[in-house]
Amino acid sequence: MSEFDAVGVKAETLEDTLKMVVERMRSYRRFYEQNEMAVRDQIINPILRGLGWDPESPEEVLPNVSTDEGIPDYTLMKNGKKVLFIEAKKLSVDVEQREAIRQLAKYCFSEGMKYGVLTNGAVWILFRAFQEGTTITEQIVWKTDIESDELSASTRRLKTISKENIEDIENLIKKLQILDEIWQSLVNEPSELIRGLIPVFEGLIREGYPDYEFERTEIEDFLKEKISGLIEKESLSETASSEPIIPETGRPRRMKIGSEYFEIRTAKEVLIKTAEWLIRVGKLKRSDCPFNIGRAYRRYLINTEPKHRYGDPFRAPRRLSNGLYIETHHNAASCISIARQLLEKYGYSGKILKVE
Repeated sequence: MSEFDAVGVKAETLEDTLKMVVERMRSYRRFYEQNEMAVRDQIINPILRGLGWDPESPEEVLPNVSTDEGIPDYTLMKNGKKVLFIEAKKLSVDVEQREAIRQLAKYCFSEGMKYGVLTNGAVWILFRAFQEGTTITEQIVWKTDIESDELSASTRRLKTISKENIEDIENLIKKLQILDEIWQSLVNEPSELIRGLIPVFEGLIREGYPDYEFERTEIEDFLKEKISGLIEKESLSETASSEPIIPETGRPRRMKIGSEYFEIRTAKEVLIKTAEWLIRVGKLKRSDCPFNIGRAYRRYLINTEPKHRYGDPFRAPRRLSNGLYIETHHNAASCISIARQLLEKYGYSGKILKVE
């Protein structure tokens, strides 16, 4: 089945569909933040079609079918068997919260379903419903944010749950893990990546710019700078293996900056309270804005208005006590990492921040 955007242009591929729904979310964000049914009909359903599923066919997609533990929003069917549950939320819901994941895990467990998907339209999470010796957060297989991740990365992950691939999902997940492991090994030892790229650069220079001579150290220094930027961006990206901020008991946890303690319930509060602490000690001021972390990070962390570098609005803005806005749309691990880097920007050691 085909899908069309607002001007009637046919979405031929999954990539076209993702571009289309991202534009919809940006144009009508407030509407989708308040209306779950609109998210299902106008964002999730087109993506399912792009993945080969027909939301209008009861042979493939069953809405709101009861299980012993509740009613998942979507039950995907193939060859008469249930193959995947999808739980949908409105765009304003943080689908990385434990309760949202736990809810879908119960549906899957009751039906012997190994995998489930949780999405608010923008963020899509695939997780294993049960795996011995792991926490719920550790069972997340992959996560993608179709608004901020590279289109190719979102496409690669989403295709693991396509109608064509769903029965081979274990193999596809392992292939994704292999690629991630290789990339991580290169991140940990960037010198190997630089050594491999230097001959490529030298060959391209000889072929395209024979009148110019470059010292090997010039190329090496350039690559170090660029790869350092990529790694810095990678460390700030939202990863599926983040450390949970809320314990299984649901009781508040504490964070500590220096000798001061603060009670917290969410990861976002780590970031917000760190910024407020810096304001209180006279460090974080309007003159520092716009403020970002990392040379390759295209989105602002703090600004005088809730907008990023190219005018895109903050996705989860919080107004600080001095009138500045901080972007809090990060997962638990990133919130803690960014908070520590924020402290370091003002001359403090990131180690003075501890989450207990």
